[in-house]
Amino acid sequence: MKAFTFFSLVLSVATGIVSAQSLQSVKDMIIANAKADNIDLTVLPCFDQAIADIQQIYANAPGQKRDFSRRQATTATAANIVDVHAHVGPAWYKALFPTIGGQAVPDWKLNDTFNFMATQGIQHSVLAFSVPGPNVWPGDQKKTIALARLMNEQAAAYGKVYPGVFNFYGQVPLPYTQDAITEAKYATQKLGAVGIWLQSNTEGKYLGDLTFKPFFQAVNSWSGRQLLYIHPSIPLLRVNGQLIDSNPTPYVTGKIEFYFETARTVMDLTLTQTIHNFTNINYLIPHVGGGFPAAIDRILKSYPTIYDSSLQIYCTRFWWDSAGPTYFHQVAGLLGYGIPKSQLLYGTDYPYAPLAVQPASFTAVKNRPDFTADEKTAIFRGNAVKLFDGKIKFN
Repeated sequence: MKAFTFFSLVLSVATGIVSAQSLQSVKDMIIANAKADNIDLTVLPCFDQAIADIQQIYANAPGQKRDFSRRQATTATAANIVDVHAHVGPAWYKALFPTIGGQAVPDWKLNDTFNFMATQGIQHSVLAFSVPGPNVWPGDQKKTIALARLMNEQAAAYGKVYPGVFNFYGQVPLPYTQDAITEAKYATQKLGAVGIWLQSNTEGKYLGDLTFKPFFQAVNSWSGRQLLYIHPSIPLLRVNGQLIDSNPTPYVTGKIEFYFETARTVMDLTLTQTIHNFTNINYLIPHVGGGFPAAIDRILKSYPTIYDSSLQIYCTRFWWDSAGPTYFHQVAGLLGYGIPKSQLLYGTDYPYAPLAVQPASFTAVKNRPDFTADEKTAIFRGNAVKLFDGKIKFN
């Protein structure tokens, strides 16, 4: 069979010609690239469904173009929004992990995201699979690294077919640090991921864990600004060799514990001085920091030698998205530490935060009395353009 590259595939999509041979070559190429990194994708029970899904993205592309030029009148002051916090959840992935944080994973199709973007005034979305990422089988290294690769191939396909509409954050198979380095390099340098998506904890280990240090060293050594997107996850404890959900309350983990998870992992990154030691890494924190801003003084006043330097990093190399009902009052806690408004971004958390809750969250940003019109416009678009520094392409 003739060699077939992503370049020739994207060209065939652009011309509206995607042959059966081309789609078979997509599968062959994905398998070959995985084998080159000693990854066996066929260990996954979802392999066939996921490959078919990826092929379908390419096959359907010519008939799925969308006009994003018209915006709702209600979004006139924030036209052409960049959403830095959006998720994908194909059916094959939901079948692996149908509930998360005490709630059912929402049904999702690509058309749903297209329609959502059109109604919300969003021109460009940065996509990621959500929790638990590739960690569906704790302790199974082969499946975890294989799933991370397959997730990245699918997320990359959206960006390659719709480069003016989508980018993505790459997944990595922590706690397997060397494999995570390999996958991060592949996702960013081969597939074009604009950053790496990390969970607040992986199998109970928070991100400042010493075993993850080589990962941060590797990412920090790469040229250009590197971005880690830190997403809250289920709090876990290892008891008698088993991982258990450690949420001590009857309340839904996704609504309550996720905020504390963000606080725990940013605290860990700070107190281990991970954020101080690897200065080429920027961090994107969702939900304007979750519960962390309320705890900063409580934590850092006990470590006065890193108090000022930590706040400086939060003001320069940390970026904070708006996902959720965060701009009614919560954002004021973040601003109270002097975090510049130039570090604030817009995120929707769609579809995990459903369409019904989006208008109020959007309006809360739009109506904040302590932000100027220019500052609001920057939150909706300009700050993200600055952060991604040319990596986002627009139609």
